[in-house]
Amino acid sequence: MSTQRPVGQVHLQRMARSGGLSVVGAGVSAVSGVALVAIVTNGYPKNDAGMFFATTALFLIAASIVQLGTEVGLVRFLPAQIATGRVRDVLPTLRLAVLPVAALSVTAAVAGFAIAPQVAGLVAGEANAEAVSDQLRALAVLLPVGAVYHLALAGTRGFRTMRPTVLVDAFGLNLVQLAGVAAVSALGIGVLGLVLAWSVPYLLGLAAAALWLLLLLRRLRRTAGARGAAPPRSPGLAADFWRYTTPRAVTNVLQTMLKRSDIVLVAALRSPAEAALYTAATRFVVFGQLAVQALQQALGPQLSALFARDEHDEAQTVYQTVTAWSMSLAWPIYLACAVFAPQLLGFFGAGYADAAVVVVVLSLAMLFATGAGSVDTVLLMSGRSMLSLVNVSAALAVNIGLNLVLIPRLGIAGAAYSWALAIVLRNLLPLLEVRYLLRMSPLGSGTVWVGASALLCLGVLPGALALLGAPLAATVAAFGVGLVVYLGLLWAGRERIELAAFRGTLLRRGSGRPVAAQQEAE
Repeated sequence: MSTQRPVGQVHLQRMARSGGLSVVGAGVSAVSGVALVAIVTNGYPKNDAGMFFATTALFLIAASIVQLGTEVGLVRFLPAQIATGRVRDVLPTLRLAVLPVAALSVTAAVAGFAIAPQVAGLVAGEANAEAVSDQLRALAVLLPVGAVYHLALAGTRGFRTMRPTVLVDAFGLNLVQLAGVAAVSALGIGVLGLVLAWSVPYLLGLAAAALWLLLLLRRLRRTAGARGAAPPRSPGLAADFWRYTTPRAVTNVLQTMLKRSDIVLVAALRSPAEAALYTAATRFVVFGQLAVQALQQALGPQLSALFARDEHDEAQTVYQTVTAWSMSLAWPIYLACAVFAPQLLGFFGAGYADAAVVVVVLSLAMLFATGAGSVDTVLLMSGRSMLSLVNVSAALAVNIGLNLVLIPRLGIAGAAYSWALAIVLRNLLPLLEVRYLLRMSPLGSGTVWVGASALLCLGVLPGALALLGAPLAATVAAFGVGLVVYLGLLWAGRERIELAAFRGTLLRRGSGRPVAAQQEAE
């Protein structure tokens, strides 16, 4: 009797190992992120909280710019190189990414320090310009550290392990930032202290991420040496890397702006106080998104290796299954956010429940986005970075254009409508492209089962009760009963959504090994 596992099962088990660990890290990141916002909104006036959120958003946008898309380039190239035995290309590829990013980030830091007063006036108005200028200068000094930190973590994911990202970023950086911000708030220190408590931990994160990357590289060399001579370095490696990465550099900037620019625009077009309201309202949407991004981070290296070996059927299986897993985690969160939006926002302090419309609108948009799966990752790992650039550009144009029109008239509700439409467009375009170019789709029996179960159990009755103004206890009870039934339906459809892959995860260890050693064991 044959003992061969079904097509795609090996890849699903590997995906379950790395993805399961990543989801744990995402849970820690989500909770710490919401807690951090709650500490700031409860400990500081809305105007001060809004300044903190606006300046840190600018920092993340700047870090995205100076990374030049190299973090996605590493996740695209390193797994393919390792999977095909081209280990001599790994170190040169890392150098191609690190050196330009380090140089550009230092240059940007110097420029940012110099123009901080002018930027502060545009973002927060003349009344807040001096305070915001000091915050921006502090962040500019640490910009190179933040940029190289994210790049080093992307390098470790290129070895198809999620442990560094989870342990260093989720359990390390996020929790240290949370502890620092809590201490600063408790001591009554001003907003500049908040900014420093949030940004200085990147120094520790960079040290840990860089060390882990060096250890993975050394282990790969030992494994390759034991197997004998590796193929020579690939000719034209730099040209191939930058041909793929250059469009992604622009895409990454636009994508970060798509996620963060609305906070800055609300502060500039309305007030920092409304920016604080908007930031708080979007935290719960990000809460659900982190579970999806966690699986997406693990999916990228897997798809890169599969496409490199022309295993398209396996890639389709992994894509559909991971979409079902993402929906099973995220849809209950988004539906809960939509149903209980006012109550959840009360966690951030008095007056924040007024932003409930933002939570509802964005939660419904994210149902569609999660149902599309990690479609942009599929596009990128198949080598089509230019199409991804076109898609993000279109979504950002819609978002900013609508923001400029709607924010002055509707405030944070206008920002929510703008972002929701951009989210739908951002996912619809790559869905069509992946369908017609790669003959791949997220739709399968697993995704349909999960989506229908979530809507019927958690959306219909609790949503109707919330709309009709029923007592909160009745709505909570309906959602609780629906959640139990939903979990039962997931178990009943466990074969459709490949839950057996996680059973293998519990029985096996070693997800932190380089892929070459992992494949040898399997």
